[in-house]
Amino acid sequence: MKYVNQLDYPDLPYVTRTDMDEINREKGKTTTVASSGCGLCSAVMVADRLRPDRRFELADALQLSYDVKANFEIGTDGERFFPAFAAKLELRCESAKDPDALRQCLKDGGAVIVLVSGSRDGYSGIFSNNEHWIAAVSEEPDGRILVLDSAFRADKYTTKERREKVEVKDFGLCLCEIKTLEEESAPYEKPFYLFWRE
Repeated sequence: MKYVNQLDYPDLPYVTRTDMDEINREKGKTTTVASSGCGLCSAVMVADRLRPDRRFELADALQLSYDVKANFEIGTDGERFFPAFAAKLELRCESAKDPDALRQCLKDGGAVIVLVSGSRDGYSGIFSNNEHWIAAVSEEPDGRILVLDSAFRADKYTTKERREKVEVKDFGLCLCEIKTLEEESAPYEKPFYLFWRE
């Protein structure tokens, strides 16, 4: 299983915020994969899982984001990027809110990219303090979901709140209840991008 950590790319530019106000546009000129490329890294990991027969690397993800203008705001716009990603790799793509849809996709051999909100009023983010894309790639026999976190650090899940909800299986590979993913993505209308092979 391929794992890509965005934090390994602090010097790889990922120009973002190109359609925002002047201050944001200037800031977007200095963003990198490490700071803003979680969606790109998640896509590369999903591509490897579902289409190992097709080459799709980080450079391809960057170019695709630029081509479809998914870099217009902060990070990667999933509504623009993920359908184009699916088309490029001949995958079926749907977006959903229902955690049962996420579970069924995994049971059917698919993979899901999840938008988590980070910390918000009255809630402390588990996978991130800020908005972040992660990849859910399988359901374990105990019903927990195996997640690939592209912004993993060795100390990330050591706080009590995070330790109680996430078990680190290996570097970047985490297990959590589906309820945790539901809580993490609660503010969004359709935070789950579901992918299957055609």
